[in-house]
Amino acid sequence: MADISSINSTTSTSGFSSLTGNTLGKDDFLKLLVAQLQNQDPLNPQDATEFTAQMAQFSSLEQLIGINEGIGGLSAASGEVEKLSALTLIGKDIVANSAGFQLGEGGSLDGRIGYRLTAAAAEVNVAVVNANGQAVATIPSLGTTVGEHFVSWDGRDASGQSLPAGQYYLAVMATDGNGDTLQTTPLVAGTIAGVDFDAKGSRLYSAIGEFRMSDVTSVREI
Repeated sequence: MADISSINSTTSTSGFSSLTGNTLGKDDFLKLLVAQLQNQDPLNPQDATEFTAQMAQFSSLEQLIGINEGIGGLSAASGEVEKLSALTLIGKDIVANSAGFQLGEGGSLDGRIGYRLTAAAAEVNVAVVNANGQAVATIPSLGTTVGEHFVSWDGRDASGQSLPAGQYYLAVMATDGNGDTLQTTPLVAGTIAGVDFDAKGSRLYSAIGEFRMSDVTSVREI
């Protein structure tokens, strides 16, 4: 007997309207299996072993579809949980892995900037870079030990002039006693004032910058 791929071309296709797409669902698979049985050669019926194998394929297909639907449900639930978590951060002080931050009018910095060291350093150099990639200020580092360190900056450039409001970035370079570069992570801390949602997840807004939930490393009550 011919298998599914060789079903007689005269078989009616009225029951196969769902096969016009590019994917084969479990209902399509079952229709094909029934059509195969209806069109088998009575003198050479379907081999029991082959039939069992095809039924096993159908069972596996159904299980995979169920798993996929379950994962989709979990993903949707996870998105809702993230939204609720983001909303609870409004009014709280957060620390985020971020090099970018906003400077307000007159050089005001409504938040904190800093860095994280994963190993003790002999020297740490901190610079502020503008949106054009130009270093506009150098900030004295506050620590060389492992952990988080925040620096004080008055928003002034090397000549003592207040920098214009806008987007800036923190550049941190740490070296050990041998002069080898160490891993550093720029940090920005601020109070969350609002939350927006888009296709990528939750966006947290503060006066010092915008962050993703995945950037947040700690949360504190004010």
